[in-house]
Amino acid sequence: MRRFTLIELLVVIAVISVLTSMLLPALSQAQSRAHGVGCGSNLRQLGAAFIMYSTDNRYLLPPGYHSNIYVHGGVNWAWYLLEYYGDVRVLDCPASPDGPPAETRVGLHLYDGNYGWNYDGTNGSRGKLHHHISTPSRAYLVFDSGDQCVTYGANTWKNLMEELDLDWDSGLEGANRHRGLMNVLHVDGHLDTVNLRSFLACPNGTNQSPWFVEWSLGTLEGGAIPYPDR
Repeated sequence: MRRFTLIELLVVIAVISVLTSMLLPALSQAQSRAHGVGCGSNLRQLGAAFIMYSTDNRYLLPPGYHSNIYVHGGVNWAWYLLEYYGDVRVLDCPASPDGPPAETRVGLHLYDGNYGWNYDGTNGSRGKLHHHISTPSRAYLVFDSGDQCVTYGANTWKNLMEELDLDWDSGLEGANRHRGLMNVLHVDGHLDTVNLRSFLACPNGTNQSPWFVEWSLGTLEGGAIPYPDR
């Protein structure tokens, strides 16, 4: 039986190393695409849940703030809509290191979430879902995020960055899990994959698309996630 020389073995190892270095980026891209497809599927199911809930509740979405924290639809929409999307795994973006929450009222309340709802732009306290939305195809409904409720309270860009848990550097946290891209479902039910900066770069002081929120304008700045320890 012929034995390989040391040089031949080194050549084989070198060839394997080169092939591996060529294949890994392709595998990483394929995995990223698969994560994007899975994330889009989740968002479509959540969007359908929002619309079905609205249809069953006089075209209103989960209610606004109340003294009982569990009544706040912004931070508890995952609980309100559970019967419509049916499986908590829908709340788990494939690209996120987090797992799905416990399928309980407390679990869904405490879970930060992988997807955020454009609460101020579509919530029930403003009236019917389409009441002030002139172009549903350009209105954000639900999208990649780090927190479940986005833009309620102080409508500033700083607040938006915090609600999205935006990490510009690692590409792994919050709204940047897909490394510079955002999956966004609109009120009319269509899904877009857009550049993260394009998603954010829409300042206006009126109830116009895509947020339909009166923003207090500020400076959009990159940087570390607001709460790196949580």
